[in-house]
Amino acid sequence: MCFHPKRSQMFLLSVAFLCAAAILQQVFAATVPTAPVAVVQFPPKNQFHIYLLMGQSNMAGRGGITPWSQETNPQILAMTPDGHWVLARDPLHEQTGRTQPGVGPGHSFAQAMLQADPNGVIGLVPCAVGGSPLRRWIKGGDLYQHALGQARLARQTGILSGILWHQGESDSSGKADAETYESRLAGMIRDFRQDLGQPNLPVVVGQLGTFLNPQKLPYAEIVRTALLRIPEDVPHTGIADSAGLADKGDHLHFNSDSQRELGVRYARAMLQLQVAALMNSAALTVDLWPEGKMPGHGADAPEMLRTPERTDARRITNVSCPTLSLYPAQKENAPLMIVCPGGGYNYVVFDKEGSDIAAWLNSNGISAAVLKYRTPNNRDGAFQDTQRAISLARSRAAAWKIDPSRIGIIGFSAGGNLAAKASSLFDSRDYAPVDSIDGLSCRPDFVVLVYPAYLEDRNGRLSPDLNLRAKIPPTLIVHNEDDKTFVNGSKLYHAALDEAGVPNEFKLYTTGGHGYGLRCTGTAKAWPGDALDWMRKNGLL
Repeated sequence: MCFHPKRSQMFLLSVAFLCAAAILQQVFAATVPTAPVAVVQFPPKNQFHIYLLMGQSNMAGRGGITPWSQETNPQILAMTPDGHWVLARDPLHEQTGRTQPGVGPGHSFAQAMLQADPNGVIGLVPCAVGGSPLRRWIKGGDLYQHALGQARLARQTGILSGILWHQGESDSSGKADAETYESRLAGMIRDFRQDLGQPNLPVVVGQLGTFLNPQKLPYAEIVRTALLRIPEDVPHTGIADSAGLADKGDHLHFNSDSQRELGVRYARAMLQLQVAALMNSAALTVDLWPEGKMPGHGADAPEMLRTPERTDARRITNVSCPTLSLYPAQKENAPLMIVCPGGGYNYVVFDKEGSDIAAWLNSNGISAAVLKYRTPNNRDGAFQDTQRAISLARSRAAAWKIDPSRIGIIGFSAGGNLAAKASSLFDSRDYAPVDSIDGLSCRPDFVVLVYPAYLEDRNGRLSPDLNLRAKIPPTLIVHNEDDKTFVNGSKLYHAALDEAGVPNEFKLYTTGGHGYGLRCTGTAKAWPGDALDWMRKNGLL
């Protein structure tokens, strides 16, 4: 091969240039966030909960990029403008003006929602635009139409579960905009829900920062007050407070740490709305206790949904305000059953072992009242709630059109433990009476225990919590052999009731597992029909 000096020099220069480019590319990649990676495995539609991120710069994010904001999670996705889903990473929003978006509340919101439902997948749809006034977001505005289109597109792949809204700074500089902000925002929410066909879609509005410059935004307090009143004006809305959050030094935008905390507050408010929506199917929900008169204590954290092990049910935890939700049968003088859902005393399985059971009872002419008792790890409080619920139902017999002599209790798992205790420990209340309601009997007239838990102590004997000397009402026990953890307790209780001369029946099936409610696929699926037969035989229907 012939040697050409000039060609060799050119070759070496080319190699040097390519090496330098590669080094620069590595440096650039180390300092600038890389694009999100496309998702390979897509979640099932019913496990994919999608939230719109709407508003202006504090929703789009102006916090500095931090290492935690660059961490990806296959359970947190973001939708691109063309409708593709990618792993979420800040900045979630694309640049639309001169300012590059940064850290907003969306990512930490999704992380907090996953703590409540670790098996779900959260989808974020970025729609916010920095500096955008409300007039662009009301119906007919360009941003309203764009967000509506993105919502419809996202809904093809998952469940549109809520909206996060943070806007108002741009409407705080003019008096007219500020004074009409409340009515305009309320109208926008109603219009958006109507156009989506989701009239109860949860919306959480974020409060403006307390650090806004009053010289530049003289009417910010009017807008702050308007945002605070939105939950009063519009059903199924909540607010994420901004108290104590700091700006990034510009008296306008939250810093990264405050954006992260704001996202957590959005999640807390959203979960509270979802709990309320879960209970909306009841005809009436009443607090068990008068204001300030509840014995014992509540939870240390706000009430929220939690689904730690499965996604087949909705579970409520951190219950500090126990309630009774009425599902009336369509007939006069109907029997009533207090429904005690399970949940290991950590949460209340409100639908699968609550409202689903109420619907089944209603279809058979029985009114139902689902008990949301105190959790987590508050057995004393839960039992007090159960005793109070029976007396409260008895006090409402005329109003609820139920027979006060046919008030029964049905409990599942931990709720079965509560029902068993309520049916044997009624001679004395577990709390000092608080009003005239506690003068009425808290003894149920009949009892159904479905795969009850904790009836056996650690030594393999019947739990000492139960009083077999009491006048225990007629009892049906439902269980199955393959529920190895709890079936022996049912066997012990059945034998003890027989020995005490208590009318009872034990339906022991072969298969079914635990926690199935009405959704059993084993031989225990026969229990609802057997339970109705038992009630008829005992003159309860």
